Amino acid sequence: MNMSHLFHACGRHPQPWRVLVVAIALACSVTSAANAQAAADLCSQVDLQKAPATPVAIRYGLTGGGEEPLALLWADKDKYPNNGRFYTLDHKLFAPNDRMTAVQAGQLEAGSISLTALITAVRVGIDVRAVASVVETNAGDNQGAFVVLKDSGLTDVKQLKGKRIGFYGPNTISEYWIKSALRRAGLKPNDVSYVSMPPPAQEQALRNRQIDVAWLARQFLAKGNAAGGLEVLMRPIQATQQAHPSTLVFFTQKFVREQPQAYCAWRADYQKALADWSRERQALYPRLIAAGYLTPAAANAGADGGRAEGGRVNLKDVDDTVEDMVEAGFLPRGRNPRAADMTLGGYALTR
Repeated sequence: MNMSHLFHACGRHPQPWRVLVVAIALACSVTSAANAQAAADLCSQVDLQKAPATPVAIRYGLTGGGEEPLALLWADKDKYPNNGRFYTLDHKLFAPNDRMTAVQAGQLEAGSISLTALITAVRVGIDVRAVASVVETNAGDNQGAFVVLKDSGLTDVKQLKGKRIGFYGPNTISEYWIKSALRRAGLKPNDVSYVSMPPPAQEQALRNRQIDVAWLARQFLAKGNAAGGLEVLMRPIQATQQAHPSTLVFFTQKFVREQPQAYCAWRADYQKALADWSRERQALYPRLIAAGYLTPAAANAGADGGRAEGGRVNLKDVDDTVEDMVEAGFLPRGRNPRAADMTLGGYALTR
């Protein structure tokens, strides 16, 4: 029945504005229904009682940092019986740029990915989507900090004009953090010089006065503080003033579509591991050290990165962060995917 027939059936003349109102109402109703369907948890419809004859292999690309709860799935395997029953987690450490190459070559089904790399991957059409948060930049996290020498006289981001900033490289989350801080301080991205260098080299470069600001990840920050002479200039949440996932779990859409049982079994284990880590972190460090995921020095570096409750990704935080990335000159204006486009609808842990 079209709009004109609808009004005649109700005994009313189909005035144009009334037709428009009904059309908008119906469109909104369809959109709401579509959103409700997308928000439905499809894992709730997956049978996790009867396991397959052979567990499904999930080849997972690690970053080697911040993934402590995930590492429990093999380091404390007896607590997560889905691993070996519904799936096997074949984990391997990859260099930052190699994970997406491996995905495109069909060598990975899943892995950890920075928010910045996820935006790029989705924008260029790689078949990956985020399904959960690994590390969240928030008020409680201890990912690391931007530090200066105590005798540098630098106490505020507003003083950084003309300074040399150490970071991990172009399109990394550390580059976004510093550019966001510069924007809030009224500075432009090109008001400073960026010096790309690996994490272990940053502290020494700072002490040698080759750079004025260094980004020290958690374990390097603990080491630097123990040696003395350093001052924290800002932490990531102070730089952006906006909570956001800095590292996420991705899966290929193809894998989840073809193996929903293996994926949902992994997801259940991951959420349990996050809860276990939250309650028993200090007691679980020895298992991660024995499994080779952590060194004793990293285990003694204080609290780990921020965690989102239940591993859920806050979609609004992601959209707000993408907008901040644009305003800070980190991302180009336009062509950037929204959070809903970067997460796997129906399967991702979102809030």
